[in-house]
Amino acid sequence: MKKLSMLFVALVASFMISCGGASTPSDAVAEVYDLMIDGDYEAASKTFYFGEKSPEEEAQGQAMILSMLEQKAKPTLEKKGGLKGYEILGETIAEDGKTAKVEVKLIYGNGTEEKNKVDMALDTKGNWRPAMKK
Repeated sequence: MKKLSMLFVALVASFMISCGGASTPSDAVAEVYDLMIDGDYEAASKTFYFGEKSPEEEAQGQAMILSMLEQKAKPTLEKKGGLKGYEILGETIAEDGKTAKVEVKLIYGNGTEEKNKVDMALDTKGNWRPAMKK
């Protein structure tokens, strides 16, 4: 019984750690692109950080991102055969430790590739999230 309760504690702890947000800017970028590959634009839109905004303002921002993803990114991705993969090329964290840039190579279904830089920021809970510039 003791082994079973220890296993349960270990499982709960690992679940809580995995749900606790991205620990590095690269991890956060990978999470976003994994969602994009899966076609889960709604979840991808919820990863963006808009600064210290009210819940209403954040919801409006996420709705704007979702609209952009569905109306612009999705058709572009479809023309390129979909997003098939990505490769994190590097990350640079600012001296203040609160912002970062992640360079990523996107790999499309038609064989083309594209490099992109993603601006990242630490949210108020200490999680790295894609940042919306003002």
